Order: sequence, then structure tokens, then C-alpha cells
Amino acid sequence: MAETITADMVIHDVVAKYPATVKVFHGHGLPCTACAVGARESVSGGARTHHFSPEKLEILVKDLNAAANGEPTSITPKKAPVGRGVPLTMASSSPDRKIKNVIAVMSGKGGVGKSLVTGLLAVSLRRQGQQVGILDGDITGPSIARMFGTKGSPTKSAGGGIEPLRSKGGIKVVSMNMFLEKESDPVVWRGPMISSAIKQFYSDVEWGNLDYLLVDLPPGTSDAPMTVMQALPLDGVIIVSSPQMLATMIVMKCINMVQQMKGTIVGVVENMSYFQTPAGERFEIFGPSNGTELVSMTGAPLLGALPIDPALATLCDAGRVEEYYSEPYEELAADFVSTLKIQR
Repeated sequence: MAETITADMVIHDVVAKYPATVKVFHGHGLPCTACAVGARESVSGGARTHHFSPEKLEILVKDLNAAANGEPTSITPKKAPVGRGVPLTMASSSPDRKIKNVIAVMSGKGGVGKSLVTGLLAVSLRRQGQQVGILDGDITGPSIARMFGTKGSPTKSAGGGIEPLRSKGGIKVVSMNMFLEKESDPVVWRGPMISSAIKQFYSDVEWGNLDYLLVDLPPGTSDAPMTVMQALPLDGVIIVSSPQMLATMIVMKCINMVQQMKGTIVGVVENMSYFQTPAGERFEIFGPSNGTELVSMTGAPLLGALPIDPALATLCDAGRVEEYYSEPYEELAADFVSTLKIQR
């Protein structure tokens, strides 16, 4: 048997290259889903975390190599649960996946409307004839499934992965709520588990041919955004903010994170920029626009300044977001597509 796996290799890399080793990790009591993405530890580091003796580590490495070479191991491989319905195996069909653009929608601040921007950008792109998918990366507070009215649980595809649900308009959607018995059930997970779920939503889902996969992320600059920046083949980031100076200050943290991690900011979106009455009067409820400052900080264009619209909130609550039409959102999608082409 040829030695292919060593103790200093990263667990995530081992699992990605040799999917059969997932069961070996779990068979030895080392849950790679809790180590592979969050801490991105080496095999020896993960073994040390789980108090493996040097002898047990040696057996683990031997079994990993046996599994990688299709040979018997010293233990009975098994799976360990990772939340309801979240699979542990890597998608066997991943080499065939064709996703042209993977775009993350981020903000350091909560409540600025990242999910709304993600959803309506997807709707506008779909109206252009693009093939679009949404990966809801807000594992503990998902809202995309409710917004699009997608109900039921994803099924297993012919290739062994997860078949995403489709919205009425044909947008492929995967969200944590789809794997829960009740959408109100809490997901009480630590960072590494959340990171693993995000990664598996990308690698285990049969996304098929997509022009755009939009990744809706929770606020902050920790586990979930880091996972997307490090583990997904990200083509760009859209930064969402709102006019309040407090929001802008916190969003700056996200901007600095993306820049430190060498990510590409495609553009910025200022949500809740104004409210327009039926008579055409405009009111800047949250203060004057900070769009110019965001552009200056990122060096990326302002893709849109979006209004507050009560009708939109009503449609989202009813799962009918695809019925909404607004010129600013159509312009957002057009500016996004043209900006992406220019940057390339």
C-alpha cells in the first residue's frame, strides 16, 4: 500500500481528496466535520485535540491510507450525525459542477438587508435569463427559504449528493431550514459545525450548471465569512450597508477583512437608502447617503441605493419575493453584471 496521507496533512484536504476517509475519521471518534473547516487542523492536530495517543494516531493514519487505497481498515467505518439531514460525504459529482461565478453577499452589520439584496439580485438575474442558485450561509438564522416560499426537504440526487429545491421562478435554493423538522427549531452549533455546514452546502449540493451562485452570509467577521473566503472558490464579494454612520463603521470591519484576505469586492450596495411616497416625495429616514464613503473605502462602484418598500416586506413574509418588481433592483442586477465583466 502506497503511503499517501501523513499526519501533518490538513484534515479538510484529506477529506476533499479522499472522500472515503470521512468514515474513517468518524470511526475513530474524530469528527472531521468539527475540525476540517473551522480550525483547519492537521490530522495530528485534530488527534491531539481529541486526546489521541501516539499509537492511536499511527493507527488512524494507517487506516486513512487504507481507505484512500480502497483497502480494509482496522475499524468499521461509520458516520456521525451532523445536525438533521446534513450529509457527511463529499459530493462524488463535484468535478462535473459548472458554476461560473460564486459571489458572497456580506456585511459586518446585522439588519442591513443582506438576505433581501441576495434574494432580489437573484430574482433580477433570473429575469435576465441567467441560471441562478442561492446558498443560504446564515445557518443559525436562515431566511432565504421563507422568502422564496420553498417548502419541503431536499432529496438525494442520482449522483449521491443533495438535490436543491427550486423556487417558482427556477432559482435553486439550499437553506438550513430545509433540514429542520420545524422552521422554528434552533440550530445550536458552535463555529466549526457552522463552517462545515456551509462548506457542505457548496460541495455536497448538485448545483449543476449555474451562471451565478449567490452566498448569503450572516453578519460579522468570524467563522462563516472566513469559511467562505477560505474554502469556497469565491469570485467576488458584494458589501451591503445602510446610511447610518453606526452601520457604516461596522461594515468597515467587513471591508477590511475582505481586503486582508485578498478577496475582490465587486461593488457596494446601500440598502434602506430612502423612502418614496406615492406622490414621489423622498425621505432619507436613516440620514444622508454614505455611498460615496463606501466607494472610497472599497475602491469598488456603488451598485445601487435601494429604497424602503413596505410592499416588499409583505411579499417576503408570504414567500412571494419573486413577484416583486422595482426599477432600482433591476438596475442593481444590470450594474452588477456589467461591473463583473469590466473587472475581468
